Amino acid sequence: MEKEEFVGAYGDIKIREDAKWGTHLAFSPKPLPPPIVFDQKLALAISRTERIVGKLSGVGLQLPNANLLIMPYLRKEALSSSRIEGTRISLSDLLLSEAKGAEEQMPDALEVANYIRAVNFGLEKIKEMPIGLELIKEMHKILLQGVRGRDRSPGQYRQVQNWIGPPNSKVQDANFVPPGPEEVTPLIENMISYLNQDDGMPLLVKCALMHYQFETIHPFSDGNGRIGRALITLYLCKKKIIIKPLLYISGYFEAHKREYSSLLLKTNKDGKFEDWVFFFLEALRVQSEDALNRAIKLQELREEYRKKAQTQSQSNNLLELIDELFKNPYIRITTVENLGVTYPTAKRLVETLVNLSILKSMDTSQRNKIYFAHEIFDIIDV
Repeated sequence: MEKEEFVGAYGDIKIREDAKWGTHLAFSPKPLPPPIVFDQKLALAISRTERIVGKLSGVGLQLPNANLLIMPYLRKEALSSSRIEGTRISLSDLLLSEAKGAEEQMPDALEVANYIRAVNFGLEKIKEMPIGLELIKEMHKILLQGVRGRDRSPGQYRQVQNWIGPPNSKVQDANFVPPGPEEVTPLIENMISYLNQDDGMPLLVKCALMHYQFETIHPFSDGNGRIGRALITLYLCKKKIIIKPLLYISGYFEAHKREYSSLLLKTNKDGKFEDWVFFFLEALRVQSEDALNRAIKLQELREEYRKKAQTQSQSNNLLELIDELFKNPYIRITTVENLGVTYPTAKRLVETLVNLSILKSMDTSQRNKIYFAHEIFDIIDV
């Protein structure tokens, strides 16, 4: 890393002497907020994004079954965020793994499941408290439980220098070196203080700045990207920008991974935040629009299925099972028993949905056969 590359940066280049890694440069970001030029172009981008995010939030209030959609949407967010960091799993593999249960769960599926657990934990906590240092650490602990990185101080801000670069690269050759470990806590404290104060800054812009700052600080030894993206969901929900967590912004970051990474690095180098803010706003706009369209389609499909079910004698149980399919369109007869029915009743319910063309059998095996609601999957697929 050359010092000249960071001329004009919104931060300081510091020379660090590390007992393990030797002498190297590290970038220390200035406290939030940075100066931003609010011209007409940015004002229009904010207004356009706020409008579509507001429509998505309104749908979350109006849909009679909005809570059913939370899991599919959180799952999409977790899947995209985890894949950005190298997890290799498709939505169908993830859903199949969940349907098969813990005895057959894929390792990558556990990483995604941890992400969902961490976000759900955070969403519950922010109902009663602001986003804070300890909450972020608790989410990180959940994220790394029993998966890659579990030996890298889960739930603790790092005590060692880290860096971003090719595999096996040295700190002196890294693409980016975050601040030293002694700076992590004060920088995170400043970020949190900024988030929780009312300074008139548009909340979507504050959210963009939060994500930039968190990724620049890189406060953990592992899992920074996923926690940083999970905080976007928490912040939007905490500030009631979205009423339900129906937004999966990581899908846009995954689709534009190179631009996502390069803009964060570019902002570090030149100290100009406008390009990053525009990118972040566009990600919110595109993903909100996508989530909104899928929510409407899912609601229409649910109503269609409910009309079909109501023609059957066991309609109440069928309606409950149909709702379960919107949480995970893959299902076994044994899991239907969790609805409080016997195995023979569960079998009849599944067979009825097969006859109604809502479910299809995935294989010919007679033991633990898996059934698939393909129309639901087609809507929620990444």
